[in-house]
Amino acid sequence: MLVKLEAEVFTDGTVLIQLKRDDIPISKRLRMSFIINSDKEYMLGFRYIATKNLGFSTHHDSDMVYGLGLTLIY
Repeated sequence: MLVKLEAEVFTDGTVLIQLKRDDIPISKRLRMSFIINSDKEYMLGFRYIATKNLGFSTHHDSDMVYGLGLTLIY
């Protein structure tokens, strides 16, 4: 399981640490992803692969709240 840890230092001295993982297999067709950072922002998302070229996605974000989408895979 690959989890990506990013750290940034801005010119004003602010430090931002972010932990993320994309495409976590839950089942054969269901994938999950998450992001959390030191600014207390987070995102949790799911993607369902319906066919070879079509999927459906949903996510919850601390800033944008909920989202739904259609994913075209090429």
